[in-house]
Amino acid sequence: MNNKYMLLPVGIIVCLLASCATKPLGINFSNPSVFSGTWTSNSITLNSRAQNTTKKRLVLEVTDEGTVTGTAGWALLSGSGGHDLDTATDHDSEHLIGSFNPHDGVFFLVETEENGFWHCRAITEDLIHCHLVQPGPKHVSTFVVFNRNSQ
Repeated sequence: MNNKYMLLPVGIIVCLLASCATKPLGINFSNPSVFSGTWTSNSITLNSRAQNTTKKRLVLEVTDEGTVTGTAGWALLSGSGGHDLDTATDHDSEHLIGSFNPHDGVFFLVETEENGFWHCRAITEDLIHCHLVQPGPKHVSTFVVFNRNSQ
């Protein structure tokens, strides 16, 4: 075998192992209740009215068993807002329920009054990544990097 290709199989194995990692080393998701609290971020959102920038806030209550209840709220920073029923608005709040998977830190949230669906992943105890999608005539799509609110 040509010397310049001898390390190729080792490199491929290392890349595959690295890509299979589902969470940072040292993060323990066995106690989901540590994710209870208030989380905030700004994000760009696409919705049925246009693109906007909003300040988002999640308030989560997560039990040791992984059940989740809470609220998601947003306030308009720029662009077109959203809808509150059939009225244009610059803020809104939704009640949420969900479930947390302690094996990989992934959790799902659903809005109880609309058809919004959140797919989230705990990165650390102070950082979570979330996608929100809402199909239909009042569609929404956004990706949010939430930080724990220290207040």
